[in-house]
Amino acid sequence: MAGLSNDPRWTVLYFRVLPLTSDSAYESDDSSNPPRRRRKGCLQFVQEMMDRFMVRGSHSPMQWMLDLRTYGLKIHYNTTSRGHVEWVGWDELLYKSLQFSMAQFRGMVHGLATESRRLLMDELLFGNSRAAKPIPSVPWDSLRDNPTDERPGWNFLKDHRTRMPVDGESWLFQRVGQDAAIRDRFMKRGTRSGINTQEVERYMDRVVAFREKLIVLTHMAGGQPARGPEIMSIRHSNTVKGGHRNIFIEDGMVVFVTRYHKGYSVSGDVKIIHRYLPREVGELLVYYMWLVLPFQQRLEAMVWEKEVISSHMWPADPSGRKWTSDRFREALKRESRIGLGLELTIPAYREIAIGISRRFLRGSTAFRADEGDENEEWNEENTWSAIADMQAGHTVHIAGMIYARGIMEQAGAVADKRQQFRMSSTDWHRFLGFQVGVADDDGCKKRKRAPFESEADEARMDRWGRLRKMDTAAQLQRMMGKAAEFRGVQKEAIDAIVAGKSHVVAVMPTGAGKSMLFMLPAWAEQGGTTVVVVPLIALRGDMMRRCRKLGISCAEWDSRRPPDAAAVVLVTPESAVGEEFATFLNRLRATRQLDRIVIDECHIVLNRRYDFRKEMQKLGKLASAETQMVMLTATLPPSEEDELSRRMYVERDQVDLF
Repeated sequence: MAGLSNDPRWTVLYFRVLPLTSDSAYESDDSSNPPRRRRKGCLQFVQEMMDRFMVRGSHSPMQWMLDLRTYGLKIHYNTTSRGHVEWVGWDELLYKSLQFSMAQFRGMVHGLATESRRLLMDELLFGNSRAAKPIPSVPWDSLRDNPTDERPGWNFLKDHRTRMPVDGESWLFQRVGQDAAIRDRFMKRGTRSGINTQEVERYMDRVVAFREKLIVLTHMAGGQPARGPEIMSIRHSNTVKGGHRNIFIEDGMVVFVTRYHKGYSVSGDVKIIHRYLPREVGELLVYYMWLVLPFQQRLEAMVWEKEVISSHMWPADPSGRKWTSDRFREALKRESRIGLGLELTIPAYREIAIGISRRFLRGSTAFRADEGDENEEWNEENTWSAIADMQAGHTVHIAGMIYARGIMEQAGAVADKRQQFRMSSTDWHRFLGFQVGVADDDGCKKRKRAPFESEADEARMDRWGRLRKMDTAAQLQRMMGKAAEFRGVQKEAIDAIVAGKSHVVAVMPTGAGKSMLFMLPAWAEQGGTTVVVVPLIALRGDMMRRCRKLGISCAEWDSRRPPDAAAVVLVTPESAVGEEFATFLNRLRATRQLDRIVIDECHIVLNRRYDFRKEMQKLGKLASAETQMVMLTATLPPSEEDELSRRMYVERDQVDLF
């Protein structure tokens, strides 16, 4: 019906433009007599037709179609649609033919964030260069913005209060000049410009690849997802014709603001929506605008003599390929296929995101319905600010729109509503396992815990409660067969582990079944995650095979595809002390999944050779995870026990040694 109601507009235009060939206001008149009437122009003809046939109250066919459309929308928004979302267990989502757990979903998002950062740092900013200076950090505390500044070309990087450590306009050019290897790649002697066009094209291909990942990551990490036209129309700077930009800095967070309404052509109303990005994602966007974009634009001007600079975050590629809904859909399907093993479309993800927020986030700061919420109430009676505004004789909405607005308040935005958008986004960040990094309350009342946090706490307590009560000998026979029985100190060590002892050290000969100490608890209760630090490749392969044979979900650590859903995660000592793995551990802690960390062959911590795998000596950093530590070894002389405790940052009397 919406399409049908648009067609008569072209009909009106056609029937009024056609007569202009014989009745044009621009025709010459050879007669010396003045014209008796002034001829009408095209706009006047169209205006007359619109006033007669295309407005309400005209009793025209257009009036009938608009009324029918309104009636249809009323039915649509008051009739429930067929359901497609179902939950299996506590956190496994079933949507049509798609099925995945929330841990897998988190792993996909964080894998995409890690790969986007690697692409930005290594391939766009040449982070692997040894000759050039290190990449500067983003000074979050000194970033400032003025949402009211509407000068063309302006963005937060041009705010005089923002003190960036380097000049982004020239930094990347200087970096290329500092490294001879990189400089030689971009230069080609014998050409008029002196530039290697093929290398520039390869660099632009990497820019395009980064932008494709960034749009999907922004779509998923900011909270309730925007529609395709919303996110593809985002501008990083003000423009003369397009108006105000969409990307802002607010109290240490990047926020993109969209003005959009699916029914704008009929109602004339727009929705102003704020979506805040977690620090890990916002940092990628700031780096791109600050350091990459000036370099990219200068290359385009030098090589392709490009004069018009787009202010869109996702402009057309140098090849001319534009961003469309089809391209966005393909990017989303590709990234979800890589990280999740399933293809998500734009409509599917919108429903999935609403389903997730409805189950895990409602009750703290819920995402509001996307349609039919123009007259939504904000529970005004339940807030102190509402009471104060009522004393002043107006509602919260009127107060935000008219009274005591801040100097830096963006046009059309209301402070109270913006704060609720921010709280909603930060709850989404917390659910995904991002480090919030900024204050939660932002001057508002204390944040209410999201349902997923309480449920995760309860699930962990139930998991550990069942583990403490289980008959370890009976579970061993169920896992390995009726003839299975404990050997050596296996029984005592496993009893200490399932009892929740904080630090357990087991000294057992090679082949005595040390791996059984973590495999049995992981097999009995697979709701949590056991991290196993394994120094030898052969041992990792053997453990992987044994776990899979027993039906224990086991995965090796891969930063590009974080194994959030695995019951056992195998990692090398070098990776275990890295920043990316530390982020992974923090995420497992935040979602209450981390049950224990196991260090196999823990005597490697005592390594005193600084020229051989020195990261082994740093494994004591894992104590900061504040979870159960299990250390396994075939050899630990009594004289080294105190040194092991010291390097693992634990008091000797807190260790249960078997």
